[in-house]
Amino acid sequence: MERNIEEIWGKYEGLLRRLSDHNLNTLLNEQGQRIAECTFNTSSSESFTGPGGLVEFCLEVAKAARSLNEALGLNCSTKSILLTALLSDLGRIGDLEQDTFSIQDSDWHREKLGQLYKWNEECDKMSMTHKTLFLLQHYGVKLTKEEWLAIQLSGGMHYEENRFYAGHNKGLLFLIQTARQHILNK
Repeated sequence: MERNIEEIWGKYEGLLRRLSDHNLNTLLNEQGQRIAECTFNTSSSESFTGPGGLVEFCLEVAKAARSLNEALGLNCSTKSILLTALLSDLGRIGDLEQDTFSIQDSDWHREKLGQLYKWNEECDKMSMTHKTLFLLQHYGVKLTKEEWLAIQLSGGMHYEENRFYAGHNKGLLFLIQTARQHILNK
């Protein structure tokens, strides 16, 4: 599926810039190109694969989370929803120097398995959420405890590091996890 990267980047960037956070704006200025071009998935059979895939996925999560918030009357702040939904997968871009994914250079993997991207072995080994939280702290983006937990736990409670929190998914955390699962299962 061909996506209009300029259009979706404009929406993504516009929503985050409305939060009027100098540090977040610096992150967007310095990492915007990488964010806009980043894929969310690696295989041609998966949704949100290819340039702009990350941004498109995050916009869908934000839209679903805002709808859920309204429908369920959870009263989570729009700022917190946008911040966590749009940034919870930021770590997919990689670390400060290296991209997480690189173009698959094996014809066999591309043709037989549909793998368009592969893991970049030069990128430090960290979970996506840990990369996300590292990038946000590097740029000085302030998060509330609830926002931090929503990002840390956004990938799900099945990860060993998140199991401690099982049964405590309410409010913002519930919105982000539910919205992500809804989008991924479409």
